[in-house]
Amino acid sequence: MKMEEKEIRLIKSLWGFFPWLVVLLLCVLVVTLWFVNQEKKIRLEEAKKEAIKEAVPPIRVITLTLESNRLADKIDLPAAVEPFENLWVKTEVSGQVVRIPVKEGQTIEKEQILVELDDRDYQLSLERIQANHKLATLDHERMAELAKKKITAETELDKIEAQLKDLSAQLKEAQLALSRTKIRAPISGRLNEIETKIGDWLAVDKPVAQILQLEVVKVTVGIPESDVAAVLDLNEADVVIEALGNRKVRGKKIFLSRQPSTLARLYDLELAVQNPDQHILPGMFARVELVKEVFDKALVIPIYAVITQGDERFVYVERDKKAEKRRVNLGILTGWQIQVTSGLNPGDRVIVDGHRLLDDGQSVEVIRNVGDAREIIGS
Repeated sequence: MKMEEKEIRLIKSLWGFFPWLVVLLLCVLVVTLWFVNQEKKIRLEEAKKEAIKEAVPPIRVITLTLESNRLADKIDLPAAVEPFENLWVKTEVSGQVVRIPVKEGQTIEKEQILVELDDRDYQLSLERIQANHKLATLDHERMAELAKKKITAETELDKIEAQLKDLSAQLKEAQLALSRTKIRAPISGRLNEIETKIGDWLAVDKPVAQILQLEVVKVTVGIPESDVAAVLDLNEADVVIEALGNRKVRGKKIFLSRQPSTLARLYDLELAVQNPDQHILPGMFARVELVKEVFDKALVIPIYAVITQGDERFVYVERDKKAEKRRVNLGILTGWQIQVTSGLNPGDRVIVDGHRLLDDGQSVEVIRNVGDAREIIGS
């Protein structure tokens, strides 16, 4: 009897759980049907897209076959041209200008006479000192003979020797002053300006003529603090002279300042540039191209071939007449080209024209393939 009661209670308990079990099964069935429906919907959407792609005619595109090339990371900075030497010649003695044997603009050699001063006063002074020196020399010789014979005191000989030395010094000084009345060029170069005329009275330390050395010119460029480390071991750099039709010349480093010269914290870098025809003139505007780093095997594509959507950057690659989307990581930008550090390989055919109209997997027709993007720009 007791067993029958237990069985009855167990059956009642199980029967109480039955409605909940039915509800749970119904929920599982509903969720399963929802996932199946979503999967079918996704497949239908994909099939629809594929059908649309198949229905749309192939997009005509131009491709670029990638090759590994040498790439230089450069900075392009403004610079100024200066003469290698800019020297003002000054007077060392005073006098009146009596002759100017040179003309502005001509090439002059070292020690060539630029200006002559009236030397008559200096000549007379020299002659007077020469006469006194000659007389003192004769007196010294006679006094020396008398001293040997013990006829005169040694002190008298000492006095005449001191007088002779003083006159010798005066003689050299007078000769030097006379030579300085002919103002000579201390260096070779081009005579840029003459700051006097015949008849002028010139005092000591008066500027007379300006000489510029132009066979070699100096190009000075300010290096930003962030790029100083890149030019510490630099030996040469390309210099572009805009006034001469963007003429490119080579500059050799001669000096890098170890202290910034301006509040902008620019460090002066000086380059020597050969200028045999002297067409590069002081004051001309120039640009200096400095190489910071060189990549021997770099992949480079036109910057316009890259599509940006949010944080994603990608390109399209033609493969089996289909457009294949490739995410890329980018490196340095040089002009209108940019380095690709990952996402592409040598031999890939990157779509560089017509890519803005594409979707991943869309049919394309390659109307032209090039090995260098400059072929497209030049066409």
